[in-house]
Amino acid sequence: MHMLLVQDMDRAINFYEKTFGFTTLQKSAFWTNLDCGHGKIALCSFGNKTERKETTLIIEVDNYKEAADKIKANGGQVITIAEPYENAPVYNVIMIDTENNQVVASQMVNLKAV
Repeated sequence: MHMLLVQDMDRAINFYEKTFGFTTLQKSAFWTNLDCGHGKIALCSFGNKTERKETTLIIEVDNYKEAADKIKANGGQVITIAEPYENAPVYNVIMIDTENNQVVASQMVNLKAV
């Protein structure tokens, strides 16, 4: 499980449900568990919530362009989109969620097709 600190629990839940299709398993004002299909993400309203937080969370997506559009449409920010290159066959959408967490949305690709 990966944990993200949040400022506004309802806003964070809304962002991850609408942007990535996660579902809420358990919810409280302090702690929420989201099912992301291959694991769980915890949202916690404790601690430093306002400064930008770099995380190690990578969310696998099927289409990086659609993910970037959804990130922006649901209140997040796309910082950059890294293109695939040799030995790194992924598009990485570096983003900031609604709670100021830096997260990566990543699409695996076949380099022969790039």
